Amino acid sequence: MPALPLVAALAALIAAAEPPQAPPDPRDGGPDRIDVRQYPQDQQRKYEVFSVKCAKCHPLARSVNARFSPTEWKRYMKRMLRRPNSAINEEQAQLIYDFLKFHAVQQGYGG
Repeated sequence: MPALPLVAALAALIAAAEPPQAPPDPRDGGPDRIDVRQYPQDQQRKYEVFSVKCAKCHPLARSVNARFSPTEWKRYMKRMLRRPNSAINEEQAQLIYDFLKFHAVQQGYGG
């Protein structure tokens, strides 16, 4: 039965090679969109950029359910902009931040 220890060793190597998984983020379980129909047209367009770009790297629910103030969003957006795979340029980052700031104020998370 020398094959069994070999299979077990191989399985252990494969398991060890997998990157560690981050624990689930509790915000991911909430709503995954914002009803922007009552928002001004320019904010609706900014929401489209937000919803496409932010969902590229994580569930959109994470951003939708974050209760950040405009100041916290500014800091968070700077961090996301530095991520190598974000594919968010400076102009898009500003549009996303403008939307998140507007939405945060609408939700009462700061002014």
